[in-house]
Amino acid sequence: MKVLIAAGGTGGHIYPGLAIAEKITAKNPGVEIIFIGSKVGMEKNIIPQYGYPIEYIRVRGFERKASLETLAAIKGIFDGLSDAKKIIKKLQPDLVIGTGGFTAGPLLLIASRRKIKTLIHEQNAYPGKTNLMLGKRVDRVAISFEEARKYFPAAKTFLAGNPVGSEYQQIDRNQLRKKLNLSDTQKMVLIMGGSQGAGSINQSALSLIKLYQTRKDRVIYHLTGKDQYASIKNEVENMSVSSLNNIFIEAYSNEVYKLLGAADLVISRSGAMSVAEIQAVGVPSVLVPYPMAAGNHQEFNARVITDAGGGILIKDQDLTGARLIQIADSLLDNEEKLQTMAQITKQLSISNAGDRICDEINKLMEN
Repeated sequence: MKVLIAAGGTGGHIYPGLAIAEKITAKNPGVEIIFIGSKVGMEKNIIPQYGYPIEYIRVRGFERKASLETLAAIKGIFDGLSDAKKIIKKLQPDLVIGTGGFTAGPLLLIASRRKIKTLIHEQNAYPGKTNLMLGKRVDRVAISFEEARKYFPAAKTFLAGNPVGSEYQQIDRNQLRKKLNLSDTQKMVLIMGGSQGAGSINQSALSLIKLYQTRKDRVIYHLTGKDQYASIKNEVENMSVSSLNNIFIEAYSNEVYKLLGAADLVISRSGAMSVAEIQAVGVPSVLVPYPMAAGNHQEFNARVITDAGGGILIKDQDLTGARLIQIADSLLDNEEKLQTMAQITKQLSISNAGDRICDEINKLMEN
């Protein structure tokens, strides 16, 4: 069986594609999987690291406001359709899977017209534009929240959850903390704003860094996002921090599971995949939804955890350094509270999302 997976743009689309690929490979020895992406997305760097071949189509995302970039994006649609036709003809796939994002649109559209079996996966409660457009055309729609079901045809839609890589479900916390040289008396805080980084979280984190930089019982790992790394690094170096032995600032990590697995608390945006990974590992969280997310879906994602008691929600407009310090301090000083939050978060995970998707793929391929 030959499978094409269109997973491009941001990590929120790429990592579910990788998790689905891992599960299909485990259940179907001999399957050939090829990723389809664009050269303007993160997939060109991430996918090859996992050993999968990748082919590219010319397509790009739309800006929210009309601009010269919008004209380029419109041209990209026609280029993408042309490239998708060539790829389908060359590779002759048995199944085409899309995980949202602008890369998936042309490929899934052409595949459905050619009567090739198709499946899309929607990560959020409020679907993205590409999946909304494709929902009526593809054979199966995998959703991650019941609230998304109303946006797709009932007969082809099923609840799967967000699949995460097996590394998130096989965490050895003691071993990961040992590799980071964390002692039993140290509390580690992971700060991350999704694959693109988050300005408000990055700025508020500076207050936490300044407060904790002299405390031997606190360790911070801060993933700033590539675009904001230089400015945040520069601000930290200019804020009279006397020692950075317990402060680690990186642009991005392809091994977030190692940091999540060792963390006592994570401060994060609430993109669907970030929430799924936090749930899979079972980490207490402070979640700050991206306020401009379509349909405010990041707040919904966050509330799955915070309404159950596994985390604390701070709206972006309410996020300040002082507020972050207040919450982090109160949690890190209360081990019993942290353990309860971790247990609640872990119980919310849909651990067999990949299996559910593979089961539907097998049914689809038998027809």
